Amino acid sequence: MKIEKPRGTRDLSPEEMGKRRFVEGEIVRTFESYNYRPIQVPTFEHAELFSLKSGEEIRQHMYVFRDKSDRELCLRPEATASVCRMFVENFQNTQMPLKFYYMGPMFRYERPQKGRYREFWQAGVELIGPSGARSDAEVISMASKCLENIGLKFELEVGHLGILRGLMRDLGIGAGKQDELINAMDKGETERLENLVEHEVLLDIIGLNGQKDAVERAKTILNSYPSALSALEELSQILSLLDENATSYVVNMGVARGLEYYTGMVFEIMVNGLGAQSQICGGGRYDLLIELFGGKTTPAVGFAFGFDRVVDAFDEQGIKAPEAAVDFVVAPVSDEIRKDADRIASELRKQGASVDIDLMDRKLGKIMEYAANVNALQVVIVGPKELAKSEVTLRDMKTGGQENVKIANLKFKIEKRNGK
Repeated sequence: MKIEKPRGTRDLSPEEMGKRRFVEGEIVRTFESYNYRPIQVPTFEHAELFSLKSGEEIRQHMYVFRDKSDRELCLRPEATASVCRMFVENFQNTQMPLKFYYMGPMFRYERPQKGRYREFWQAGVELIGPSGARSDAEVISMASKCLENIGLKFELEVGHLGILRGLMRDLGIGAGKQDELINAMDKGETERLENLVEHEVLLDIIGLNGQKDAVERAKTILNSYPSALSALEELSQILSLLDENATSYVVNMGVARGLEYYTGMVFEIMVNGLGAQSQICGGGRYDLLIELFGGKTTPAVGFAFGFDRVVDAFDEQGIKAPEAAVDFVVAPVSDEIRKDADRIASELRKQGASVDIDLMDRKLGKIMEYAANVNALQVVIVGPKELAKSEVTLRDMKTGGQENVKIANLKFKIEKRNGK
């Protein structure tokens, strides 16, 4: 019986995984250069964790099930709620700031399309404890630096929900209507948004984008709205810090981030070439979320990359990951000396080399073809005449040259090749 993979999932080949490991490695190195530390949260959680955080609308996109004790659980659709839950359970009395990063699969029941899957990966950070412009600027700069280190071309858009919410409060718009407006903005539902908006000044602000001149234009528009002006000043401070860090950005007052928990700065990163699904990163400040889960009021800010979309953009922009290679393929020339070949392979692995060995009982010519196919750097040819002198033949697969080497000196050859 033939069984196919579930819809919205993928099988990833060694070549694809090599590329993904490269991108992951660059992202992780950047996270750790800012002293963020890895964490891991459960693949499944109580379903109410996510409806509390993101509203009931997200439930239609979650994989929800009941376990044998009739508890309602779900596969995690994202990680921020889990990190906040983990903080409340384990870290409330820990010295701040807490700098966490994570990488792993998430699950949402959505219509599969290019760049959108039901099982997908996210890589993200959460900075818990500090408030203010410096912490906001740090996470924005870090997200930008991750993509620079991969070599991607992208556009960073920065906004501030405090401006929109402050303006709506000053206009007397209630919290429910505010959430509805922001949701329409986030989904790009222009007609719905225009039907909801009763004050022209809101559309004027939402439509503002550009460089720092957008902030100056916003000051003029918001002159009579003190709550909005206060948030605008905070955005101005963040942008000044981004300028100091040489982080390129555009101001976009229409960045909404439709999830209801964002309270301040929000940002998105966009790339060309991925059709409608051009956003590869999003995040912002969420100072009230930890309190929602029973913790003390604690400032927090974070973001997540849509890792699959980052890799798709990596391909679309023609960036190449370093070619995967194996240090050695060990090639016994006859069955009688396979034990000796196994011993040599084992010793090389102990020294830190990556080593493959013929397992198909092939002739030497076929082993050499295999070594070329797996991109081996060198082949250790183990023959009876050489073994009698405690030697092997070492062939360089790039140059084609070869030499006889004492087995005891193979360690020297590894160190020399690695520049040690």
